[in-house]
Amino acid sequence: MGAGLPRTLRVLNVVAAAVTLASALAVLASNLLDPAYRAANHDSLAFVVAYAAFYVWVIYAFARTSPWAPRLAIVKALAAYLFIVIFVEVGQPWMAWTPGRYVYLLFDWGPEAKVGLFAFVFLGRGAWNTVNAFVANRDWWFALRARRPLLGRLATVVPVAITVFCVWAFLALVRIDATTFSAEGHEVAQLVFESTTCEDVRAKAGTTTSDVRQRGDRRFDVSIRWACEDTRVLVRTPDGKLGTAGGSRAECCRAR
Repeated sequence: MGAGLPRTLRVLNVVAAAVTLASALAVLASNLLDPAYRAANHDSLAFVVAYAAFYVWVIYAFARTSPWAPRLAIVKALAAYLFIVIFVEVGQPWMAWTPGRYVYLLFDWGPEAKVGLFAFVFLGRGAWNTVNAFVANRDWWFALRARRPLLGRLATVVPVAITVFCVWAFLALVRIDATTFSAEGHEVAQLVFESTTCEDVRAKAGTTTSDVRQRGDRRFDVSIRWACEDTRVLVRTPDGKLGTAGGSRAECCRAR
């Protein structure tokens, strides 16, 4: 079934899998060689190895035009849909869970430029993997349409609808982000986060505090959720927009 895969499709799949594999191998090496990295990330070595092995299989299948290639394209598409659901439910913390975290960091341009991350999630993962699975399995689609024209056309609607949804979701999130968040709010939130000390984090871990910060003649409402693993700052600007910043304060945990 994979004999007729377009060369461009095969190359794109091999390159994408190779980049993801490189990230997984970097995570594996860091866990084996750096105890501090292992303690901070809590990676399952079995999962990291399985993750890397899967992408080795993907590279081999698409490079050699294996009959498994179209099936793996479907698996990648289903994984992309699960990925999108997790992203919608929990936001960016999933980046710390996956061995592909270094690939995702390439598109994480900070809270003030989420368009890169949105594009990667909904266009790069969602739309691309849907089109990839559709084209890789085109022989099956064409045969179904020839045998059962109505069913074949109805089945074709599914990947088209998913692709359209992913593009719509990307555009909608970019629009929502532009109207909800502000660069100034993100800047203030980052300044607040950088001013936090380990003494603050240890004393207030598990709590959320609120206060007001002054910047020139503008006042900002600030809320801080304290945690050694992930301290988060939320700022509301005078015009009602939001700004966020935060990150791990693992060094504070180790100091206790």
